[in-house]
Amino acid sequence: MTIDLFIGIASGIIATFVAVLISRFFRGIVIPFVKSLLFDIPTISGQWQTYDTKDGEPVGKAIIKQRSRQLAMQITRTTDRQGQATNKTFVYDGKFASGILAAYYEDIEMKGYIMGAVVMRLLPDNKTLQGKTVYFDHNQGQVVAHEYWLRR
Repeated sequence: MTIDLFIGIASGIIATFVAVLISRFFRGIVIPFVKSLLFDIPTISGQWQTYDTKDGEPVGKAIIKQRSRQLAMQITRTTDRQGQATNKTFVYDGKFASGILAAYYEDIEMKGYIMGAVVMRLLPDNKTLQGKTVYFDHNQGQVVAHEYWLRR
């Protein structure tokens, strides 16, 4: 009788574990894949160059990982807004829908000392994202907004 109880408990734990794995698989892979087929979402995954101005020099590199509407992005900035060399890495988490990218971000090294948001639109060439970044500038003591560009 006791052995039946332990078998029942063990099988319940195993069944729960399998159900959680299947759920995560469907939510993370199958559903985004089906959505991308049904809604024809352009893919923006891959390597991009970052720019502070439309015709300026690159100020960093971005890697975008897109899964349907969800996206994760990592940007390494190599030149600050004053033109000085720097090496800051930011992680972004957001969505991409209807040609609009909206994400929030924070720096990795300083654990959130620099954080903000970005809203960009995909231009018709499918190789340029143009928009604005908004964050609190600790040097100025206020929230600032700047133009921001990503190009393939």
